[in-house]
Amino acid sequence: MNQEKEKIRKKIKEIRQKIDLKLWEEKSRKIQEFFLLSEFYKNSKIIFTYFHFDKEVKTDLIIEKSLEEKKVVCIPYIDWKNKIIIPSIINSFRDIDTSRKIPAPKTLNLLDKNLIDIIIVPGVAFDIYKNRIGMGGGFYDRFLKEVPSKIKKISFAFEFQVLTKRLPVNEEDVKVDAIITEKRIIS
Repeated sequence: MNQEKEKIRKKIKEIRQKIDLKLWEEKSRKIQEFFLLSEFYKNSKIIFTYFHFDKEVKTDLIIEKSLEEKKVVCIPYIDWKNKIIIPSIINSFRDIDTSRKIPAPKTLNLLDKNLIDIIIVPGVAFDIYKNRIGMGGGFYDRFLKEVPSKIKKISFAFEFQVLTKRLPVNEEDVKVDAIITEKRIIS
C-alpha cells in the first residue's frame, strides 16, 4: 500500500509543480474565497492553517482576512525531534519565517489545540470520500487524532488533486470533513 501511496503522491506533486504561476494564484484565490464565504469560516473564532509552500493551495488571503476580523490564527510549529505539530499563534505575516522550506512561526506562541474551531489540513492527493495523502511524514494524521472530533477538518485542493477512485488509506490516515476546490465543496 505504501508503494501505491508513494506513486500517487509523486504523480500529483509533479502535476502541481507544473501548474502555471498565474493559474496557481487564480485557483488558490477562488478556493480561499469559497472558504471565506462558508459557514465553516463564519462560525469560527480560532483557525489553525498551514502556510503554503511548493505550490500548495495558498492560504495568505485566509490568514489576512482572519487577522483583520480579529480571529485567532495559528500555524504549525514543527517539533522535528518528536515528530509533532504544535499550534502557534501568529499576529501578522511578520511572525512567519518563510526562509525555511516549510514556513513556520518565528517563535512558539503556544495555543491549546482543544480550543481550535477549524483546522485547514494540507495534502497532496484526496479522493471524493474525503481521504487524503499528505507528504508522507504522518505529522498531520498524528495531530488530527489528538484533537476533539468537534473541530472541523477542511482541506484545500486543486481539482486535479481530487481522485474519484478511493485512495489506498489505512487506519493511521485521518479523513477530513470537507474538501474545497476551485469548483466545489465536497462535504
